Amino acid sequence: MARKRESQEVGAPAWMATYGDLVTNLLVFFVLLFSMSTVDRKIFTEIAASLSYSMIDLYDGDSVLKDRANSIIMFDYTKLDSEEAQAKRKEKYIEDADEMIVDAEEKLKNKEFDDAKNNIRDAIEEQGISDKVQVIEEKDFLLIRLDQEVFFDSGSAEIVPEGKTVLSSLAASLREIENEIMVCGHTDNVPMTNKKYETNWELSTARATNVVRYLVEVENLEPARFTAAGYGEYRPVGDNDTPEGRQKNRRIEIKILK
Repeated sequence: MARKRESQEVGAPAWMATYGDLVTNLLVFFVLLFSMSTVDRKIFTEIAASLSYSMIDLYDGDSVLKDRANSIIMFDYTKLDSEEAQAKRKEKYIEDADEMIVDAEEKLKNKEFDDAKNNIRDAIEEQGISDKVQVIEEKDFLLIRLDQEVFFDSGSAEIVPEGKTVLSSLAASLREIENEIMVCGHTDNVPMTNKKYETNWELSTARATNVVRYLVEVENLEPARFTAAGYGEYRPVGDNDTPEGRQKNRRIEIKILK
């Protein structure tokens, strides 16, 4: 009697299914890594909206992270069947994502500002002019107040070599931030006797302008960030009736806006 032919398997072997799943998972993994390496606002909000639906069936809870201040996205785990409710929920998650991005950007700017502030103080100490400089932090700005003697001779708006060295040190810190900067010139109330400048206003304005020009033209800082202003004798910080007070009033102020 003829032997029956053994049945042959049809199609790919069973191990190929496992292998295919592994390759697919690896592909998804590397696509995810690539997308995370080029995150921008649009991509992040799309991911946030997608996550809101993928996480909707998880166990009850308040958020992915318990601390609201540190949570990435707040989830509402209540199932809502209506399309209107789903649309509102999606909009809420996108708003949360936007708020997180704004908060992260604000924290980064604050850190950059604090680093620049510390670097400015270090630069002043290195120059050995701490007795001629005040660094004052206010709510909306950081003020660097420098005595006239650091930058100018009496009645002159030409920056002395020492002043240029100081400005170069400060420029290294100012270059690390993008904040707007106001440079203000101030004088005492002694009338001008210099033929080049008829009043203290012209002198104070020329001094502020020359400081800005040095930072822009020599140190290559962004011109659009700067404003130069001259206040003459009309915003004193000391008593113009005393030599000590007049010395305080002769100054340059560099105001870094937050």
